[in-house]
Amino acid sequence: MLRDFGHQVTVIHPFMLGTFVNAMTKRSYNSFSEEDGIRVLRVGVAPPLPFFRAISYAYCFQHVRNAMKTHGLMVKEFTIIHSHAAFMGGYIAMKLSKYDGIPFLHTEHASALHFNPEQYTSTDKRVLGKIYSNARNVLFVSRYSLNSTLKNLRLTDSVRYTVLPNVIDNSFFEEPINRNSIPTNFLMVGDFLPVKNHELLFQAWITVQDKYPALNLTLIGDGLDKIELIKRFPSLNFNMVTVLPRLNRAELRKVMSTHEVILSSSIVETFGLSIAEAQALGIPTVVTNSGGVMDIVTAETGIITEPSATAYAKGILQMIQSYHAYDANRIRQLASQRFTSHGVMNQLNSIYQQVL
Repeated sequence: MLRDFGHQVTVIHPFMLGTFVNAMTKRSYNSFSEEDGIRVLRVGVAPPLPFFRAISYAYCFQHVRNAMKTHGLMVKEFTIIHSHAAFMGGYIAMKLSKYDGIPFLHTEHASALHFNPEQYTSTDKRVLGKIYSNARNVLFVSRYSLNSTLKNLRLTDSVRYTVLPNVIDNSFFEEPINRNSIPTNFLMVGDFLPVKNHELLFQAWITVQDKYPALNLTLIGDGLDKIELIKRFPSLNFNMVTVLPRLNRAELRKVMSTHEVILSSSIVETFGLSIAEAQALGIPTVVTNSGGVMDIVTAETGIITEPSATAYAKGILQMIQSYHAYDANRIRQLASQRFTSHGVMNQLNSIYQQVL
């Protein structure tokens, strides 16, 4: 998006090669290439010591600095640094900014800050606080993500925090709207992880199947094994359930466009990308109240329920009965106003000007 709107972009991708033990044979890695007009520097390191993550962050930063020098990347040639996810992007952006005086802003994407904050040590939280306090602006993809992060880190609100939604690939808006008059095909996108709460979906779907046995349910995500699911949920009619692995965005767009309703039963969603993508296709949604979706789903675009099997089943049944009331073109129009690259880029350019 930045490239397409006239910005020159270089991406630095720092990452850990693994734990101290399983990365013993490969201690570091870096590569530099141009991909679709964007310079990309990848730097991977193994932790120098087990358990001490703060040391690993500093160690990774030094490798990034060295790799930049090796490949002729000088921080002073850039106007602004925009980091994503505090570890490691935000940490390294903060250090580069301090070393070379280039202003930086940060977008937080770490959903674990909300559904598993216990994994962060007191040192991690201090580092997070430093990143946020040194950034010229900290962006969050939803009001929930902003408020939850400030609460978990015990930070105070300030004008430096801004909510900016994720951008939806333009191809979702270009896909023709193709909807049946009666909803028969339902889709949920998400890996088989506790936070996605498939169990709640299955419990609710048993109730839905009792009333509408001809409905089709499609599940997309890694870790979904149909045989194991049949064992765990014998009451479900899995003859009407299709399980697909994780798909790329183009594949997902094609599959999504053949369904009338998109579902999400998550415990926590900082944004809810598949929900926004569904709206770009003009598809209504039924979601649990999982945080970020509250910024996306309205009475015109879908139904939000409490996170219980009873409430969720009721919401799906309500969607079936009132499906005719959801205008596909209106749903797409609302998504276009918020999630297209043009709209998001206009906001981001304004934020960049403020930072500078």
